[in-house]
Amino acid sequence: MSKIELRIGEPALKRSIYADLVNLPDPVKLGLNVRIFNYDDVGLYMRIDAYNAAWTFGTVDYGLLASGANDYKMLDQFGSRAKPAAATSETITVRLRAYTDAGYTILKWTFERLVDVVFIKSDDGSWTQDVLNNFDDGTVQGWAASNVLGNTGGYPTLIVDTAYVLSTPYSLRMMSMMGASFPSECISYMGKSFTTPNKNNVYAIIDVRHAKSGANAFVRNIEVRTDGTIIVVIGLPWTGFWKGVNYVPQDRWMRMVVPLPKNTALELRIYHYIEQAGAGNQWGRMWMDDFRIISKD
Repeated sequence: MSKIELRIGEPALKRSIYADLVNLPDPVKLGLNVRIFNYDDVGLYMRIDAYNAAWTFGTVDYGLLASGANDYKMLDQFGSRAKPAAATSETITVRLRAYTDAGYTILKWTFERLVDVVFIKSDDGSWTQDVLNNFDDGTVQGWAASNVLGNTGGYPTLIVDTAYVLSTPYSLRMMSMMGASFPSECISYMGKSFTTPNKNNVYAIIDVRHAKSGANAFVRNIEVRTDGTIIVVIGLPWTGFWKGVNYVPQDRWMRMVVPLPKNTALELRIYHYIEQAGAGNQWGRMWMDDFRIISKD
């Protein structure tokens, strides 16, 4: 029995990743946040890789993980593959190996975790587009921003913006602002209520990007919830304040495709969690564009 473990996402979440092929770049890039555990009596050097015939993956050397310890690791653009021409599903094996030496030559333990990757193609004629919020009418189209923790001075704010868009001229931008004291944390969300279609397959397609004020701000996570239930986490969970590390890729668009229950009234929320390490107000901005809900039987 292996004395190491690798977890992907929150323990309660299904280890499936969904993507919509429409407007995805080619090649497709995959990032993961993983949590690694060392249950052995000695410190071990951890190495992470993955395999699937259609994908190319890098190898990430974590370094020494002490006996009884665990830690998170962001695997940014960890894998890539040619963009599929049609909807497809595949399984990736993510592998954690533990070595007793810093040169990664003496292998002691191996642990593997399966992850399903499901590509849908929302323009193949089988899907109905039930909701499109592209903000190109110059309004926030029913979305609202709320403070959970740590905002100051009337923040968060929610406006239409032209700085970063997927469809011109506007996107939606939420801005959070932390106070001058540090270390501190700030959690905001933008949310909207929907009633989902009465069909067997319903997805929300959420494209976001974020930026922060500089070296004294760190991003813990971007998270999607429906009526308080966590659906997707990019980054770390909320527990265990203060890491001083960015666990979310910055300054580029990221896509989250999330399954929704059918024929249900719900509030969908997109959270932005930032931390502050230096004096002065630190801000975080998150943009969203071309939000969609699609469905089919």
